[in-house]
Amino acid sequence: MPMITSGCDEESKKFRASMDPALQYHYGELDIARDPAHPNHALPPIRSDHRRILDIGCGMGQSLMALQLSKHVEAWGVDCDVAAVAAGSRIVPHNVHLLAGTGEYLPFTDRSFDLVFSRVALPYMDLSRVIAEAARVLLPGGEFWAMLHPPSMLLHRIRQDIRSGRMKDLILCGYIGVNSLLLHILRRQFRIRGCCETVQTSSGMKRILAAGGLQPFSVCLAPHFIVRAYKI
Repeated sequence: MPMITSGCDEESKKFRASMDPALQYHYGELDIARDPAHPNHALPPIRSDHRRILDIGCGMGQSLMALQLSKHVEAWGVDCDVAAVAAGSRIVPHNVHLLAGTGEYLPFTDRSFDLVFSRVALPYMDLSRVIAEAARVLLPGGEFWAMLHPPSMLLHRIRQDIRSGRMKDLILCGYIGVNSLLLHILRRQFRIRGCCETVQTSSGMKRILAAGGLQPFSVCLAPHFIVRAYKI
């Protein structure tokens, strides 16, 4: 599969139009990851002591590619989208490795990574389970970084659904709202047909991080909802 540049010439546009919509989404995310001026752009800071890195919900590995990691850094990505992982594996650098899997059951040994991060994938997972797994695979003092979905995102979606008359999605938003409330209060989620989507709050995330063995040290709400923590 050819590399698609962020410039998107005519040949690139035709190629994208012919591919599966799910892969079109991941290539669009690659454009965002490579464009610092894009309003949705956000990447974790990489320190010199981050020698082994894990991206949970990596898609095609777009964030790992955009980070332009040193060849001395070993990076791994995990995603449940098998097609995205297969497509990304053909274009990522040699020091980036992508695996099909879930954030709730990471296929790595304890204390394997200096940095574990996730860009807007955790809101679709069992957060308490993922945080516990992230803590397990982090080295002591290792860092965790995640970009999340604030409640305002769900409220905006509900308003859009009401204006557009999208009743099915409005019902889904109701489920997300209830699930998010359970997560905030009880650190619990429930699945319906494989879905366990939530929006997150800063106070709720601090409790989930602490319960999972991570010490939060930074919560940023604007321009993106980003939490950072370290392994206790």
